[in-house]
Amino acid sequence: MPNQTTTPEAQPSAAAAPRPKVRPRTDVYETEDALILIADVPGADEASIELALTEDVLSVHARAGVAAPEGWQPAGAEFELPDYERSLRLTTEIDRDGLSARVHNGRLEVVLKKRQPRAHRIEVRAG
Repeated sequence: MPNQTTTPEAQPSAAAAPRPKVRPRTDVYETEDALILIADVPGADEASIELALTEDVLSVHARAGVAAPEGWQPAGAEFELPDYERSLRLTTEIDRDGLSARVHNGRLEVVLKKRQPRAHRIEVRAG
């Protein structure tokens, strides 16, 4: 019986096809002093995630990737790994020095500290 193993030459090029774009499921929580965003980005790690805060919009971009076990060479692939993209408009002013993010087991957590209101003294003059 001939070898039924699929060779990479027989498969369409993965580099030629654009990766699917997925909007990750996201929850936003609010505490007295922060907004916390939780997004599902399975297959993405800290090196593949980009976060940007521009004006009042938080943008999340991540690329999923799965490494083959050591010593394994791909013989064919049908599973398409996605790129994650999501933008959220924030309704609260954010302290840009109070941002942090971490990812663990496909769960991205972003903490956005709220900007504390500052009291401004207004001088009152006679006349």
